[in-house]
Parts: sequence; C-alpha cells; structure tokens
Amino acid sequence: MPQPTLKASQAGIEKAKTAQTGKGWSRQDLADHVVIGEGKHPQTGISRSTVNNFFTCNDVKTQYFVAICKALGLEWEEIREPNGTPSPQIPLPNDNPTAEVEQPNINYNNPFFPLSGRIDKPQFFFGREREIRRVFETLNSGSNVAVIGESAIGKSSLLQAIYREAPNQLRYARQPIYIDLQIVCDEDDFYGDLCHKAGIEKAKGGNLSRALESNPLLLLLDEVENMRWDGFTNPTRSLLRGLTEGYNPPLRLVIAARTSLDILFPGTNMTSPFKGHEETLKQWDEKICREFIASRLHASWLTPVTKPVNFTEAEIAELIAESGGYPQKLMKLCYQTYDRYLKEAKSP
Repeated sequence: MPQPTLKASQAGIEKAKTAQTGKGWSRQDLADHVVIGEGKHPQTGISRSTVNNFFTCNDVKTQYFVAICKALGLEWEEIREPNGTPSPQIPLPNDNPTAEVEQPNINYNNPFFPLSGRIDKPQFFFGREREIRRVFETLNSGSNVAVIGESAIGKSSLLQAIYREAPNQLRYARQPIYIDLQIVCDEDDFYGDLCHKAGIEKAKGGNLSRALESNPLLLLLDEVENMRWDGFTNPTRSLLRGLTEGYNPPLRLVIAARTSLDILFPGTNMTSPFKGHEETLKQWDEKICREFIASRLHASWLTPVTKPVNFTEAEIAELIAESGGYPQKLMKLCYQTYDRYLKEAKSP
C-alpha cells in the first residue's frame, strides 16, 4: 500500500522560502535539521532530494512534510496544497507525532543574516541598484540578459530582486518565473516546473510556444550551468533561444551563471542570445560596504537591545579589508563581530 503524501501550495512554498532565508539555511542545512520520530533514537536528517521535492510542490511523505515544516517553524496545515487533504487513515502529527526539531541557537538581535543562500525578502536586499537598472534597460530594449559573477557574489539575490520588480519595471507585461536549476533533474522536469509555474498544461516545442503566446514570460534561470548536464539536450537550448526572438516574443530570459554563456550555446550554429548583454557582478567597493554595515546596524526591524551595538572605525576598516568586498563574506564577518558585542554585554 503506497504511503500517504502531502504537497506544498505555491503560497506555502513562498512562506517556506522566507523562513529558510530568515534562518540562514541552505537546503542541505534544512535537510540536516529535520528529525523524524521521537524517544531515545529519533532519525536525524533526511535526504536533500526530499527537501527539493518539498520546494518544487511534489509529493512528500506525510511525516517528512510535517517535520520539514516544523524545522522551519511553520504550521504544516498552512503550507500544504488545500486539495491535498489527507484521508482519515493518514497518521497526522497528533496521532503519530514527529519529534520536536531542535532549533539552532540563533540570536535574532543580530541583524547580519542570512549567512548563506539567496536573499528573498526585499527589506534584507541591499545595493545593486545600478545593476538592476541596467538589466531592465536591456530587457526593455528587446534583449535577454546574463548575470555573470563568482559564487557568493549575489547573483541569486539579484534575480530575486528582478523577479519582484518586473511587474513595475517591464515595458511590456510579462509573468516573472524563477527556476533554480540546482533542483531540476532533467529537461522533462524543467518543462514540468516551467509550465506549472506559468499555470499552463505541460508542453514543449511548438505546443509550448503556442501556449505562451497569450501568456508571455520573463524567465529567470539560476545556476544555468546545470543545463550542460546530459539531462538537457540541444533542442531544449534551441527552443529557449527561439522563444526569445522577435519584437515582443513569448519569452525573455535573465540567467545567472559563473562564466560566459558561450559554454551553453557552443559552435556557430547556436549563437548565444546573451552575446553583448552580460551584466557582470563585482565586489562591493568601500563606500557600498560602509553603507551596508550602517544600514544593518540601524535597521528599523532590528530587535531593540539595552545597549545598541556600534562598530568602531578600526573594526569597519578591518571587516571591509578582510571580506574583499564579497557581500556574503562581509555578512558573515559582521555577524561574528556583532555577536561578540552581544556576548560581551551579557558577561558579568
């Protein structure tokens, strides 16, 4: 007899992503924090593929689904797909409870987070105004955009900002869709995810092109290097390129990659649709680093403390120098410095 499953709604996934960002967890971190069972010998940790299924609205075993929600501090009833109401014989938490997941010791008075992963919440996103403006200028001129940059430089967070601002910034209305190719197994999975988020029946080739005529998309693809896997064929890459051609085509693309997109469209028969339209993300300069530190130290959402924390000029200079202007590294270093101040304040 197949085991009962649940799946998340799209609104539930947005809540889960926000909770994950607030904790500063990667998906692997989340998988590691999930605990199944109770008593002396609970099962600690689940596979990342299960977490990926959760975030892509696929079926997940009920006990795993509930435990993932608990790890994120969410009520599973608010996350599941409403139509996925479990049948009466399915053991729910009160009948067969999963163990309480041990919450990490996170100090919410520390404003320097998340320590890893993309930034989804607009109030936590900082800088990159110039890059955002240039991306929309390129899109509105009729071209696609490739965001190029090293790991942990902020590409995924920039895609999220573009996703949020697309309804107000695009000259022609398009539905923005974000897909993280780290959690897409192959091109069949890709088409399924794309069509699901677009709200259309699963299709590819000419059928997909026709379906998008009345529903043009702005497709934001993260970790696009994964399209070089054996699971993706040249026809899929060719289709994406074909859908972007024309004055107001069914598709506009913004992709994030670590290197030039020539690797994705090799040879003379498949030129890159991003040629000449690459936006390179670089490290923050000293001015931006200082503005970021000041904005977090005096953030309006920061939980009030008895003695507000301020960094010395020497500390700020050292933090900027040690980070090299890399946003994620600067975040971690600032977190450690701020945490030291909090601990010193608690010391007798």
